[in-house]
Amino acid sequence: MAESTIPAMKNALDLKADVLEFDITFTKDKQAVVSHDPKLDYLITLDKDGKEIPKAANLAIYQMEYKVLKTYDIGSKQHKDFPGQKNFKAHMPLLKELLDSVEHYATLKGYQKPVYNIETKTSKARDGIYQPAPEEFVKRLMKVIYKAKVQDRVIIQSFDPRTLEIVRRDYPKVAVMLITVKGSLSDNMKKLSFLPDYYAPSPNLINKEVVDFCKQQGIKLLCGNTNNKKDIEKVLALGVTRVCSDYPYQLIPAE
Repeated sequence: MAESTIPAMKNALDLKADVLEFDITFTKDKQAVVSHDPKLDYLITLDKDGKEIPKAANLAIYQMEYKVLKTYDIGSKQHKDFPGQKNFKAHMPLLKELLDSVEHYATLKGYQKPVYNIETKTSKARDGIYQPAPEEFVKRLMKVIYKAKVQDRVIIQSFDPRTLEIVRRDYPKVAVMLITVKGSLSDNMKKLSFLPDYYAPSPNLINKEVVDFCKQQGIKLLCGNTNNKKDIEKVLALGVTRVCSDYPYQLIPAE
């Protein structure tokens, strides 16, 4: 289903998912919204008149107020890389809106409440242009999470150690996950002043050394996002039990 939308999250619960993963960015009026990218993706976005937006438009979400952002349709246009995706008209949801909707839906259906794996897709190069500075970003994000009373079921993940350091300092009971696609185990562990609760390297970085280290240190190991069946088979054979994929039910064997 169309990514980062409320119907997609509800559908994941219907499919027995117990973890929902998504990314956060902010609007000009400092509203936390659920979006994979810091800009409106021309590949999936239609304007208020149902017209495609040009690639050159470069519509940064952080430069738009939410009342304007909400007029764009991010669900109707078929993504060329996901031909099996179900499409429907949808707006980019506020984080608050998504959490409230999912929590209510889980209660209504009698489902177990999910874990929310929330990525702060931040970097120094984006500060002030595509996002607030890390301190403000984390403070505003956590305010929404705590107001929704889901902090005990949240994992904050990031490639950016700055936000993870702030979460650990100011919200020590909230779990954090370090994501990486390059570097040695030693170098990646040095990015933080503490050992993360979760570690999510890309499949090419996972080997016996990584698996053994995580077991010894009590770090939960997760294979970073992959849709490659051979990669998944490799990490499962190494003993990894958590894999992130766009096609979990097609690629990951059922227990």
